[in-house]
Amino acid sequence: MSLFKKILLTATFLCICACISDVRAEETIREIIIKFKPGIAEQAKTALGKACGGHELRTFYRDHFRVLTLPAGADHRPIIDMLARSPSVIYAEPNHTMRAFTIPNDPDYHYQWNFQLINMEKAWDTSTGEEATVAVLDTGVSPYGQDGFGGRLLKGYNAFLNIKSRWQDFHSHGTHVAGTIGQQTGNGTGVAGIAYNAKILPVKVLNRFGSGSNATVAAGIRWATDNGADIINMSLGSSWGSRALQEAVNYAYEHNVLIIAASGNDASTDAIAPVSYPAAYDHVVAVGAVDANSQRAFYSNGGPELALVAPGGSGDDFNGDGYADAILQETFKLYFGFVRFDIDWKYYSMMGTSMASPHVAGVAALIKSLHPDWGPDEIRQALTDTAVDLGDPGRDDAYGHGLVDAAAAVAY
Repeated sequence: MSLFKKILLTATFLCICACISDVRAEETIREIIIKFKPGIAEQAKTALGKACGGHELRTFYRDHFRVLTLPAGADHRPIIDMLARSPSVIYAEPNHTMRAFTIPNDPDYHYQWNFQLINMEKAWDTSTGEEATVAVLDTGVSPYGQDGFGGRLLKGYNAFLNIKSRWQDFHSHGTHVAGTIGQQTGNGTGVAGIAYNAKILPVKVLNRFGSGSNATVAAGIRWATDNGADIINMSLGSSWGSRALQEAVNYAYEHNVLIIAASGNDASTDAIAPVSYPAAYDHVVAVGAVDANSQRAFYSNGGPELALVAPGGSGDDFNGDGYADAILQETFKLYFGFVRFDIDWKYYSMMGTSMASPHVAGVAALIKSLHPDWGPDEIRQALTDTAVDLGDPGRDDAYGHGLVDAAAAVAY
């Protein structure tokens, strides 16, 4: 096992607190999303932004909305009220923070027990994801690992800068997530990926600290939809909804793209926290996490929106190999701020609903490869109808329709 050195990636816990009201009270809103009515002149938009005391009015992908930056210490609430009363504005809302859903673990985890749990070996006899494209909306994806993606990593998009470059990962989270979906497999190096012949489309919507916003995620969804994505994976979320984000989700659905998102890590052993956004929206497959014993992971959010669960890991050692059970993929540990200055590449273990969501995205890519004419509803039905029922009989708020079963889903 020396090749697969299992070391915990000590990442900052970036999930939203389970007590939503406390988090809302503490977050400082520095930006407002504004959707202007059609035909409003640029001069009028700029003037309105200045009248509100804003520093900058930024444009995102295809200008479906603008983002107004507020001065430090400004109270966003009266500004939103003022904008909402303007005859030029359809809506104005806070640009809440998004966070990557990863939680820290202890070192040394068993090697890819998660693939066995979802019946991957049998699924690969039927599909490996050819011709499917999965967009990974995250911190980016680094192309510089030893294992990598075998030439299937496409050129992506940076939603912060609205450019088709600088999409590489400077954090590590997105690279790990992409590895579960499509790590190079059968190359005699490292670990495997689920849809290892699918293309990976990196979309940077979270920065090097694992932070983004409703605006960056909404822009990323629209860009991925317009640039060939069949499946979108979002291992991220927030406690707050957003009209801009919901409109982007609806746009993807209307254009035949399936969105899969992590349910969130706010729960506890005794209490299930609500599903986060964007996972909570209609037309999004919300994915919770289970441990290696197929039990709800203590952190996994749930509720009526939860569709499925997948391996996310825990600090337990159910298989008795001496290592805590988490999700193992290739990524890096340190980044010094320059291209290719990501170092300490190894096979790191992480746990969280961030790790569960790409399992479902990878299986969805296997299905799409077999049925290129299927849309979001057909793929979702194949996933949910074939899931292994867990918890209370039938669909429930802790496990949704159950644990994704890759072999059954591709045979649907």
